[in-house]
Amino acid sequence: MRIFYPFFIIIILSTCGPQPSKQQDLSTLLPKAISKLQRVKLFTDSQALEKINSLHGKEITVEAGVIGNYRSAQGQPAMVWISRSKNITLAREQTESMVAKMTENPRSPFHHPETLIIDGITVYRFMGMGQVHYIFRREAIVYWISSPPEEGKNMLAAFL
Repeated sequence: MRIFYPFFIIIILSTCGPQPSKQQDLSTLLPKAISKLQRVKLFTDSQALEKINSLHGKEITVEAGVIGNYRSAQGQPAMVWISRSKNITLAREQTESMVAKMTENPRSPFHHPETLIIDGITVYRFMGMGQVHYIFRREAIVYWISSPPEEGKNMLAAFL
C-alpha cells in the first residue's frame, strides 16, 4: 500500500491545481440586436479569419475572429469585425497601422478622422462610404464597427 500512496497524492495534486483559462468565444461579444439593428449573419472561425485577411489584403496575425452583419428594418447595413491578437502589443500595433493607412492614403475612402478617449479607451472615428466607422482595442481584442451614422453611438456603446 505504501508504494501507491505517493502516486495517489501526485494524481490528486495535478488535477486540483489551477487549470489553464480558455479563451473567450468572440461570437459571445456580438449581441443579436443593437438598438434598431438586428444581427442577420455571423461569421466565425476560419470563415471570419478569411474575411478579415481579405479586408486587409494580406494575412494578419490573429488568433481568432468573428464578424457580425446587422441590418435595420429599413435595410440599412452595419458590420462589426472583431479579432483577437496573440498579445496586447501586437493588437496595438495592428490598430495603429490600420488607422495610419486610413489617414495617410490620399485615395482612402475614409475622411474626417477623429480620436476620442472614452472610459480610458482610445477610439478612432472616421466617416466614409455613407457610414461612421469606429476602431478601437480592449487588451488584445480589436474592434471595427461600421454603422449608419444615426446608429453609430448606439453601436459603439454596445461594445464599450
